[in-house]
Amino acid sequence: MKRLYVLFDQECALCQGCRQWLMRQQAFIELHFIPLQSPEIASRFPGLKEWDQLDLSEKLVVVSDEGAVYQGQYAWIMCLYALREYREWAQRLAHPALLPFARRVCEVVSSNRLLISRFLKEPVEELSKKLLVLHPATCHTPGRCD
Repeated sequence: MKRLYVLFDQECALCQGCRQWLMRQQAFIELHFIPLQSPEIASRFPGLKEWDQLDLSEKLVVVSDEGAVYQGQYAWIMCLYALREYREWAQRLAHPALLPFARRVCEVVSSNRLLISRFLKEPVEELSKKLLVLHPATCHTPGRCD
């Protein structure tokens, strides 16, 4: 395997941020990013959008140059596996004991990606105010709070 095609939503700030982070990493396997909105998906992967098991709108999808298709936690693990500094993490997360954890994290992020995306687009000052209202800073450890 020499290349992974990462299908992402170019209208989602979270997806864009993840893409930018992945692009900054040194990789063993080349990552090629294709927006879900691009006609390239249909021409490069005919029938992929009609494949019943895939949820392109809610979960990350990665396709290898060998034709393997990964979705959700498996797609994230493959992205990490492609990276020099995160391959060990990928191998650990792929272990049967940790795979349910990886699945839960991916499900929470995926199901809330549009909300997270809206937060990421807001000015930091406004976001800070909203987060304080949602979860005021509290400290229950004497001598350890600023």
